[in-house]
Amino acid sequence: MNENTPELPELDPVLKTGASKRNVEAARKALERIQELGWEPLAAYPGSDTHWKVRCLLGCKDGDNWEGVMFYSHMRRERRHAKCLPKGIRETAIEALNNAR
Repeated sequence: MNENTPELPELDPVLKTGASKRNVEAARKALERIQELGWEPLAAYPGSDTHWKVRCLLGCKDGDNWEGVMFYSHMRRERRHAKCLPKGIRETAIEALNNAR
């Protein structure tokens, strides 16, 4: 999704105010940020303080793309899962992933 895409991001039905302007803007911002950091959403945006099912796209230590749940508030501060690449290598992998898009 980018500025040129008019579609609404998928929102988890659990969001109390549904597709409010605030939720839509928060979801777009969250999707952009996690994609920038090498994550892929596997479920609709649930809100910032709720577990979100995601996949790490960095290949990680075991060569697999880890899948699990993370809080968006943790992902946006660049926290990763336990099997992720070490910090220096991770930053290079994120840069390569973003350059390939």
